[in-house]
Parts: sequence; structure tokens; C-alpha cells
Amino acid sequence: MAFERFTKTGRSFMPKVSIWSRGQIGFSVGAVNRYKVDQYNYVVFLYDADNKKVAFEFTNDEKEAGAAKLNKRNTGVIVGAKSFLDYYGVDYKETRQYVLEHDEESNLYVIDLQEGDSSETDVNAETEIAE
Repeated sequence: MAFERFTKTGRSFMPKVSIWSRGQIGFSVGAVNRYKVDQYNYVVFLYDADNKKVAFEFTNDEKEAGAAKLNKRNTGVIVGAKSFLDYYGVDYKETRQYVLEHDEESNLYVIDLQEGDSSETDVNAETEIAE
């Protein structure tokens, strides 16, 4: 039997998205690593009102309708989303975290707003991003 030593302590590998109380969305290092989010410069937001889900379509096309600039940090990727959240009435009074999943059929990355956790400690440090 061959054992492999685990040396990456203190890191989270769970792909999470935080919707911050400032109206920003943060993708954790786990999300960036698993789904290669850092290979893209923009994201398009989509909303499913019936199922209370948000989807993300990553792109490098700045002319894509609705494209928002991704801001890459050592602690993950951040994007300003206040106008999107306000338009659809998504509550962001309190920072919440969601598990990010890839929907292979649509090739979208999805969070379920009904399954978020409040967070005192966020997966990223909040940073002010202009929309």
C-alpha cells in the first residue's frame, strides 16, 4: 500500500462563492483551483427566479453582453455585482457562502441561494470593487 503525505494544511479546497454585504461576489481559492476561474477575465451573471439559483458564465470576451470584470487576488477572485443583486432582489444584507457546482449540461457554474450559510469569517477578505 502506498500512502501519500498531505501537506496542504490550512487551505480550503471546497469551491465556495460568497455574496458579501457590500454587493460583491467572491470566488474562493477552492473554486478558482477546481474550476480554473482565474483563466477568465469576465463573468456573466444569470438568475433562475423559480429555483432561487445564480449561475455564472465565465468568458474572456469583454464585449459579451452583461460581462463584468473579474478581479484576481491571492485569496480568490472578486467581482462587483451590486446592480445584478439589486435588480433581482437578491438579499446581501449579510455575507453568505454557497457551494459552487458545475452544471455540465449547460456548462454554467451554479449556486443555490436557498442553501447559503452566514459567515463571520469569509473565504476571502472583502475588498471594495467598483462596478
